[in-house]
Amino acid sequence: MSSLLKQPRFWLLFWGGLGAAFLLYVIISASVSPKDEKSASALDHDRSLITGEMADFEYAFPPRGAPEIAFSHKGEDMTLADFRGKAVLVNFWATWCAPCLKELPSLDTLEADLGGKKFEVVAIAADPRGPEVARQFLDRLGIEHLKLYADPDLKFAFAIGGADILPVSILYDAKGQEVGRLVGEADWSAPEARRLVESALP
Repeated sequence: MSSLLKQPRFWLLFWGGLGAAFLLYVIISASVSPKDEKSASALDHDRSLITGEMADFEYAFPPRGAPEIAFSHKGEDMTLADFRGKAVLVNFWATWCAPCLKELPSLDTLEADLGGKKFEVVAIAADPRGPEVARQFLDRLGIEHLKLYADPDLKFAFAIGGADILPVSILYDAKGQEVGRLVGEADWSAPEARRLVESALP
């Protein structure tokens, strides 16, 4: 062994191998470390926000882009790309869905409190009966702040996997990436709901 340690070739191989191992470590570390902490969603892995009324909220992993499927507002087609630059909470509801109707007033309150340049609740009536009938239900519930968006053919609802069970609410960040979703009814006027949404604001 002592004779081996005296050979220059041994030390050349030893230090060469050590250098290669260090280089491999640097490459792996760079690939798994976030390149830009600011580009990551503020909600990533923040389990402290998943509590109370938001206990059933599930993060998207990995984040999914918003589908480019059209829905309508006042007879005009639009997509979620039209909201780029602000966080949006997309809520699918229907006139025949009792939990949806119970939930809508809390979404109206959320829109009243946080709606503006950085955020909007996009409540989409996924209802074959059409926007005219949906408007009657919004008026009956006293909804004042939510705009009426409609998906009567359910194309958008099917695209995001929300047509089988309603209500479903999906939170998107300002870049159009899905942060996560909540299937079922929730009180979106609750403090924990507001904290969750605020963490996604640009």
